[in-house]
Amino acid sequence: MYPNSKDIDPINGRMDAVRRALLTDRASAGRYGVTVEVGADGTLAAVRIDESVTPYGVELGKLITDLAREALEEARINVRERLAEFSADPRIEAVRETLESAVERPAPPVPEPRRRPAPAHEDELSEDELIELNERRNQSFFH
Repeated sequence: MYPNSKDIDPINGRMDAVRRALLTDRASAGRYGVTVEVGADGTLAAVRIDESVTPYGVELGKLITDLAREALEEARINVRERLAEFSADPRIEAVRETLESAVERPAPPVPEPRRRPAPAHEDELSEDELIELNERRNQSFFH
């Protein structure tokens, strides 16, 4: 018998848990005879209305759930259409092609940091030059 991969590497189990949480987990909340169940992605999975609230509770809950699904599908279709229109613009295609070719090019060389010229020996500097040198040192120290 082979060991369970989750026993060998716990990250596999955690990845499965995340996948389930994102794709299949649901949560519900209820109050006053009405319960709403949603998926982790925000979709409305079910609405349950107790018969004590209204004699048509079961049908009303199903109707609300069905209408929410229809509205969500319509909204998603609208998003897909807008994305298709956006992607069809030749300027967007040109940018995409530029990005693809940029990815294939080698990375540019990293420029070497510029070095400040070494100051002359402090004994050879004038008083103004010494003050300026100290101010630069202090700036780099405090900033």
